[in-house]
Amino acid sequence: MNNLEQKVLSYIDRHTDELDTLLSRLLKIQSVNYSSHGDEEKCEELIMNEYHSLGLEAEKYFPDSVPGVTESSGYLPGRGTDRRPNFCGTYRAPNAVKKVMLAAHTDVMPSGDPEQWTVDPFGGVIKDGRIYGRGANDNKFGIASSIMALKAILESGIELENDVVLESYCDEEYGGGNGALGASLKHQCDAIINMDGGNYEIWSCSMGGQVLEINVKTVEPQDSSTLTVDALLVVREELQPFIKNRHAELEADRYFAGTDMERSAFRFYEFLAGNGDIGCNLDRGKLSFVFYTNKPQEHIKAELAEVSGRIKARLDKMGVIAGEFKPMSRFFHCLFLPDEDETLQILKQAAEESAGRPVKISGACLSDLSVFLKYGSPVSLNFGLVRDFKLYGGAHQFDEFVDQKEFHEHCKAVALFLLRWCGAHEVNNNKRGI
Repeated sequence: MNNLEQKVLSYIDRHTDELDTLLSRLLKIQSVNYSSHGDEEKCEELIMNEYHSLGLEAEKYFPDSVPGVTESSGYLPGRGTDRRPNFCGTYRAPNAVKKVMLAAHTDVMPSGDPEQWTVDPFGGVIKDGRIYGRGANDNKFGIASSIMALKAILESGIELENDVVLESYCDEEYGGGNGALGASLKHQCDAIINMDGGNYEIWSCSMGGQVLEINVKTVEPQDSSTLTVDALLVVREELQPFIKNRHAELEADRYFAGTDMERSAFRFYEFLAGNGDIGCNLDRGKLSFVFYTNKPQEHIKAELAEVSGRIKARLDKMGVIAGEFKPMSRFFHCLFLPDEDETLQILKQAAEESAGRPVKISGACLSDLSVFLKYGSPVSLNFGLVRDFKLYGGAHQFDEFVDQKEFHEHCKAVALFLLRWCGAHEVNNNKRGI
């Protein structure tokens, strides 16, 4: 590690309270995603002020306004991204020949039942070595980490030799993606580091998959939900071969074998008879689920067509009509970046040096890595601190938190990566490349 790198890491060590406070302030902003709309715009003042304070070219823009977005095969209608902004801050190096994006999403899931939280979900509470709040590890730590990493470099009197884009993008949750798509097409970067990764691992393979829903309705009116429940159980039974295939293919995949993604390759979300009101609409029901896969979309469509055929044949005999499998999210494509890629290796070494331990290369959960790889740059990967959905304090769970020590290590790893990927030199007058 050279003197410039040591200088930057020392700066971060001296300013960890500032880093933690920045994340806490972000967590106090209720930028909730409601699928068809969201409150990401509430982040504008804080994020744009941070970008301006660094002397960056700061811009607020709407994904749908970026040329090519609404015509793209990756665009998902009905997300309101003509009114949900992305925020970007661009560092311009004087003689840049390449550009890297550090991306993290501003939207968060709803907090859920407040009685389950031991802290205010939007309080940004810092205690016992953790920072708590909805979006702490999914994914606002990434916004704070990126800002502080670049700030540490600039405030240390160092000039980077290539361009850097800090991107705070909208609409990741609920299978969105238009925010990432807009960022990809707008900036056309040579490399993209998306902070929406987990476990301080480098995720270089995007997970494929989708959220689907199927509805059933009895032919005759019902005074009991018994027939509807029986029909949904048939759907569940006929999905079993599809479920087994998803687990088997991930178990055999080097990126996903033995990971949280293999364990959760298929998860039911809703199993509902009636419409939630006692005694009403007992003739109908729905079942929703998410699946992970490394197979292409056409392969999955063919499998589901077979499942649908078996379901309809059985339910027809029961006097029940089955709908088609209805997409509730976009289809996520499984793509990967080879292990030997130079950008991946630079980041891996930086992460290992920062934490003092080996860093695993693995596959991602459903995330916008699939968007960045397909529409942004083939040199895209995830690197972050997301905790598994099943864990206490994990993503989407009550008491969501990020570990402060890991958070600081992540910031230092990002700073080292920027210095090495961009190239850097010290300037006497602390001049910033803008």
